[in-house]
Amino acid sequence: MKRLSLIALAMTLLCASAFGLGGRERPAAEAAGPMTIRMGVLKGPTGIGAIKLFETPPALPSGATLSLEAIAAADVMAARLISGELEAAVLPVNMAAKLYNAGMPYRLVAIVGNGMVKVLTTDPAVKGLADLRGRDVYVAGQGATPEYLMRTVLKAGGMDPDTDLRMVFSMPYPEIAASMVAGKIDVAVLPEPFATMVLKGNPAARVPFSLTSLWTAATGLGDYPMSAFVVRASLLDERPSAVSALMAAYSASISSVLADPVAAGALVEKHDMGLKAAVAAAAIPVSNYAFERAGAAREAVEGILSVFLAAAPASIGGKLPDAAFYAAVKP
Repeated sequence: MKRLSLIALAMTLLCASAFGLGGRERPAAEAAGPMTIRMGVLKGPTGIGAIKLFETPPALPSGATLSLEAIAAADVMAARLISGELEAAVLPVNMAAKLYNAGMPYRLVAIVGNGMVKVLTTDPAVKGLADLRGRDVYVAGQGATPEYLMRTVLKAGGMDPDTDLRMVFSMPYPEIAASMVAGKIDVAVLPEPFATMVLKGNPAARVPFSLTSLWTAATGLGDYPMSAFVVRASLLDERPSAVSALMAAYSASISSVLADPVAAGALVEKHDMGLKAAVAAAAIPVSNYAFERAGAAREAVEGILSVFLAAAPASIGGKLPDAAFYAAVKP
């Protein structure tokens, strides 16, 4: 009887290990059967890289299907993730870190957009960073990447971002771009494709210096990630082949967009991403779309998040995400 009891206990422990009893549930085999993976992508430049997914949703294994939605604003995307309405999303990298640090069950699987922020001016006297001293500089996105990029490069250039110039945050991206085209403001910091809208709309507009080069000089990093692709942890555990197939399709979409900007631009307008085809097509070659898996991107991600952490800790949840944030998904 004692021997039988020991065997029963061993079997109980084995089952507990297999099914995750007393801890995180872990399926013995990959889940199968019908499932809809709901994915959100921000309208505008972020949506451009995923546009082929909107046009031709990929076939996914194990009975999974993809439902895509273009969402207008990052705060709306965050709310949809917090409520559990999405299994996957593309959003700003600092917001992805903040959600993770708040305990939300999402992991970074890839960076899908790198540095695409530019300083623009219509004033021929502005040739370098020091020429911004004493000026009003219109910056799109207070508390977002453009502001912290500027703060980093200004400090590295020996300038105080709070006293040596005035960063103005009173306008959204489209309004800043329209005001520069109309000649109402003469210096701004804008991401693509809004920078291209200004350059195409005002012959006097130009990029006086490279913000990315200044970032590299200040930090030693070659680029800075802006757009993060995150996936719910349970989906990574239960349907890894579906996640892998979705990642492959997303990577292929970005490659296709870069290979044929004109065709991609037409799809951007067709699927109402908030941009006209001609503007999107012109912006794609200078928009720095990429698909870099989380592990390979970790150094660059921590580089930009460290800037957020130093300037405004709350913007990333008070700390750098730990290693579990960076999901490893087999190709």
